[in-house]
Amino acid sequence: MDQKVTIVIPTFNRAHYVTKTIDSALAQTYPCSIIVCDHGSKDNTPEVMKTYGDKIKYIRRERDFGPHFCWLEGILHADTEYVHLHYDDDLMRPTFIEKTLPLMKDDVGVVFTEASVLDLKGTLFADKDIYKLKHRFKTGVYDNSLLEKMLLEGCMISPAACLYRKKDVVDAIYPGDLPVNFGGNYHGAGPDHFMTLQTLLRYKNFGVVVESLCILGSHDGSITMDACKDREKKIRLEKGYEAVRSYYRLLRIFQKNKRLHNNVKGIIKCERFHKRLERRIKIILKAIGLRKKEVK
Repeated sequence: MDQKVTIVIPTFNRAHYVTKTIDSALAQTYPCSIIVCDHGSKDNTPEVMKTYGDKIKYIRRERDFGPHFCWLEGILHADTEYVHLHYDDDLMRPTFIEKTLPLMKDDVGVVFTEASVLDLKGTLFADKDIYKLKHRFKTGVYDNSLLEKMLLEGCMISPAACLYRKKDVVDAIYPGDLPVNFGGNYHGAGPDHFMTLQTLLRYKNFGVVVESLCILGSHDGSITMDACKDREKKIRLEKGYEAVRSYYRLLRIFQKNKRLHNNVKGIIKCERFHKRLERRIKIILKAIGLRKKEVK
């Protein structure tokens, strides 16, 4: 069977966690390619990766340029249509790819599953549904309006629970920091959420598997856990995600308003128009799929 999915695992100084993540990817019942992307780890990650031989593709850079570039490089090395971004402290059930891939139709932009939480110290396993999907859906395909309502009301679906197309993930990460500053960013917060939001602009439907196939790791040092303990970090995290939701709302305005489409060429040519705002509009138009000649 030809491989259609690449599992990308970004990692940084987590050799003690990432092996379990890789093992859960190798255990998939559907054949997948696996890429581990390491930007700047100072622990024994390189030595640990050698033990996997040709079972995985290991990409390493000595300098750490931040999570976005690590995600992006791993995704760019994938040669499959579909990708799954799985973090180095999370796990996946063996049937994750097998059960999500069939729902990825031409008009479906993302397929996600229920998730549970594992205390990586081994003292607690909370086998509770994080997203409460069984109260909203049955496994299948639904109109994007339902997912949009969930996401804009504050529901955060981790990319670790999602299957995407490679091209969509690249476009979501590539702009880097949010093009419109509605309150700041927080070291990785924003683009991870935009991966899912952007699919609502490009496709009609989404898919959902009402089964916990993703296990999110809970431990000291994780972004979520650190934010829960530090009020300032929690505020910055929330601002980062609210910023991307505001950015999405702006994209929707441009997508729905034909008058803005017709006038945008004149707006961009106006000499008084600020260069930075010109760049933002071009990014918005690219995100909603307008042809290049309409942006020039």
